[in-house]
Amino acid sequence: MTRRNRNNSNSVETFTIWTSFTDLMSNAFMIITLLLLFVIARSSASPQDKHLSKPEKNNNNNNSKPTIISLPSNKYSFPSGSAVLPDNLQDDISKNGQDGIILQLIQKNIAELEKNDKQVDVIEIIGHTDGQAVGSLKCNNRNSSNLDKELENVSTGNKQVSILCPSSNADLGLMRALAVVKELQKAQKNKQSGRFKQLQFRAYSAAQLLLPDDQGFAAIDRNANWKRRRIEIRFAQVGDYVTPDNNP
Repeated sequence: MTRRNRNNSNSVETFTIWTSFTDLMSNAFMIITLLLLFVIARSSASPQDKHLSKPEKNNNNNNSKPTIISLPSNKYSFPSGSAVLPDNLQDDISKNGQDGIILQLIQKNIAELEKNDKQVDVIEIIGHTDGQAVGSLKCNNRNSSNLDKELENVSTGNKQVSILCPSSNADLGLMRALAVVKELQKAQKNKQSGRFKQLQFRAYSAAQLLLPDDQGFAAIDRNANWKRRRIEIRFAQVGDYVTPDNNP
């Protein structure tokens, strides 16, 4: 009886040790297998998979405000009722074939935007004025606006901006924006290569309607106000054109 009990005890003890050992080995095998699968999954990630992680970064960038370069009239003052570029504005765009501080800032902003996956196709130049009435200025012996007749000739480079005569602040804002566009186009022609060489330019007028810093519409004010007189440079991307009948 004693021998039988001793054998049974040894058998149970041996079985318990063996069971613990197999459980330990099984758990270790599972852990090693999971680690191998994790390493294989990371090392075999395709470039396409890595690209899928970019939208989160892009979404964060898209939430930031776009850059707007403002050229205030207290630094760059056009002659009253005129679109002739001030000398310092012309020099700050380009002088003797060298990039001025305005052109450098434009190119820096383009590089930063495209670094964050924001494409730039167009530079928009917007002319803003204050609320002083332009009235009927006598420009080159003219008593009324000639934009309807001469604007195309100026925009294509056949004539100078100085021949234009405004009849409203809307005219004046467009004339000044166009003058800046023409100067940027001159600088663009001097470029041998680079992203700036490929850009389009567009001139717009906001007249006396909009306050600085996107504060909305301006109240009626016929007094001189240099804070409202400015040129804005904005960066845009060309989109697809749709009409109400073919909107997808």
